Amino acid sequence: MMRGAIFLLSFAISFFPWPASVSAHDHEHMMKAAEPLSGTSIYNLTSGWTDQDGKRVKLETLRGEPVVVAMGYTRCKDICPMIVADMVAIEDRAKEASLKGIRFAFFSLDSAIDTPERLKTYAKDHGLDPAHWTLYQGDDKAVRELAAALGVRYRRDASGGFDHSAIITILDADGRIVAQQPDAQANTEEMVKKLTALFTPAAH
Repeated sequence: MMRGAIFLLSFAISFFPWPASVSAHDHEHMMKAAEPLSGTSIYNLTSGWTDQDGKRVKLETLRGEPVVVAMGYTRCKDICPMIVADMVAIEDRAKEASLKGIRFAFFSLDSAIDTPERLKTYAKDHGLDPAHWTLYQGDDKAVRELAAALGVRYRRDASGGFDHSAIITILDADGRIVAQQPDAQANTEEMVKKLTALFTPAAH
């Protein structure tokens, strides 16, 4: 009886394929999202964030593709533009290497000032492609949790801004840290090598 039920289920799946609107990539992403997260994944953090379009999301929405991550804030005039420039350099070099499906995420340290509207303007001013880039604003708890997970140290300075670490992180498709560049002026070639490794069979 059980064997017959399994046969009927298999037949039904083969006869009624996924809708045309669901691509193979989307199907893989949905299957991946159903799997339990590793204990070392930052996507286990449950705090919510708001993206530059005003959408409330969890970190886990980034799951499914490698992500290049950094933290900073829009009023920063020195180290943050360098961080973003380094991320753009990684993006450009990854494109030259024909790497596709890489996300870029910038998380603000400034919960009060960096509204979704401000983040959207910042992205536009810096030429960040919304097809690949997402900028996030979170409350103080969300910022503390993520900064701790990424090893980003920060504190308020006398001007109301932040002194903070300049760290660019690469996460694999499940949110595990696979590489970090601890200083501004990242080694672009090395970071792209780390990303390339995530697309090879040996990386899985």
